[in-house]
Amino acid sequence: MIEHRATTINLANIIEQQARVRPDKPAIVAGNARLNFRELNRAANRVANGLKKLGLGSGDNIALACPNLAYFPIVLFGILKTGACAVPLNVLFKPREVAYHLKDSEAKAVFAFEGMPALPIGESVKKAFDEVPTCENFIVMTKSPKSENAID
Repeated sequence: MIEHRATTINLANIIEQQARVRPDKPAIVAGNARLNFRELNRAANRVANGLKKLGLGSGDNIALACPNLAYFPIVLFGILKTGACAVPLNVLFKPREVAYHLKDSEAKAVFAFEGMPALPIGESVKKAFDEVPTCENFIVMTKSPKSENAID
């Protein structure tokens, strides 16, 4: 087994620095979603704090199944802020492929965008999650961030 060692500097440090130096500059423009560096850093901090409350952090692998939406960088940077390793998953994977990657990466948690009828990402990832007992946490990112099941 490979031992993971977190460094004191990772990609999340770039967001933190930009939030200090240029907080109001655009960080993410994705469709109607617009976040400046301050907002991105705060959202990533909420994800990181949620992961820490679940006991996840340095040395853990956390999977992420999300298309090109504002959620992706928010969750990615949140994962990195904990010292954990992000395991991006292709949103076109079928449940058996997701299950393979959850097992192979020894992911302790998985984030999945809810999806849509034509591409039910959350449903596919949930089926895979149910087959992998070592992956203990399933987190759904809903289409509406204001919903009660939203990530923050």
